[in-house]
Amino acid sequence: MSNPELPIGQSSPAPATVATLASVAVPGLRVLLVALAPGEAIFQPDALPQPTPLDADGPHPLPAYLPAALAPRSFGEGYCAVDASGAFQATWIELGLPPDQPLWLPWDSADGPPPAMQGFELGGRPCVAVAAAWSAVSRERLPLVITRAGPEACWLVSGRLSIDQLARIAVSLP
Repeated sequence: MSNPELPIGQSSPAPATVATLASVAVPGLRVLLVALAPGEAIFQPDALPQPTPLDADGPHPLPAYLPAALAPRSFGEGYCAVDASGAFQATWIELGLPPDQPLWLPWDSADGPPPAMQGFELGGRPCVAVAAAWSAVSRERLPLVITRAGPEACWLVSGRLSIDQLARIAVSLP
């Protein structure tokens, strides 16, 4: 994925050199796990946002479900739920994704074999779960759940919670 026009987690035509490691399709959503080429994995821990209180000025896409004792916060361009210590336990961000385009997720082979992926439905919403997601801002490889936010966007919900809890958060988002 050395092509700078293929941003991570975006829908774009894949260059012919990208190796697809896994693919899952559910109604309205297709997710492809693609291999990062050797040397392409970057690590920028300073880019990890810090949770901040929600801005009182605007509406926020908050889930109807959050596990007990977690509180919503802003988290960079997205949102998170923090525990009593202020550490994020779940994050969610809306990402533009046209209905005919797949969501490309990178995987660095240095992190081991590709993670398991599974399609399922919860509350009438198709979802894809990824057992561990690669990140350029953290060495943690946290689970990820993806579901549609509408015909032109999807939700990416990740965190230190179980896939079951992340899925409940995902399908409770607007």
